[in-house]
Amino acid sequence: MKSFIAGFLVILILGIAGFFTFKATTNYLVKTFSPSPSTYVFPTTSPSESTIPTPTSTPTPIVETVPSTTKGGVVKGVSAIKPAPKTIVTTTSHLTLTLIKTSVCPISYMTEIKDITGPLTFRYSLKENTSFGLTIWAKDGNELLQNTTYSGNSGSIKTISGVDYLKVRIESKSCASNNDNWLTLTAER
Repeated sequence: MKSFIAGFLVILILGIAGFFTFKATTNYLVKTFSPSPSTYVFPTTSPSESTIPTPTSTPTPIVETVPSTTKGGVVKGVSAIKPAPKTIVTTTSHLTLTLIKTSVCPISYMTEIKDITGPLTFRYSLKENTSFGLTIWAKDGNELLQNTTYSGNSGSIKTISGVDYLKVRIESKSCASNNDNWLTLTAER
């Protein structure tokens, strides 16, 4: 039993010593072979007022001189080619938010639209002999669209921009004998 414990302690001590030796050696090699900090000079141009930046599909490389880590040699610098920064172009596709699609009539429905990032166009689709009322408020409580009644098969209501929050109330005004999917209201961007 004593020899087992002694062997275990020897292995444990050798493991700890090996760990610290490995860590010290790694730090020494990193410090020895890493390039010293230096100043990189990148040529810059200031765009004229008539220049419009356009995204390119193949960026041109930038050539810069990097100091060599060779000691005692005649090499004074090494050229390295780095790709130019990519231009990122984001596009937003058509977004349709269905606020309500219902077969229930009569209705009185209230909803909110949050985190709006662009103009929204409200559109509707109705069955014959049906109508609904729509009211839209901004975050501060101002009415952007007063209680207005809409009828007919379909149409565009209004485009609202410059807001990041809307509160919407939808109320049925007249119902038909068959109300299957009688109202669809969307906000589109």
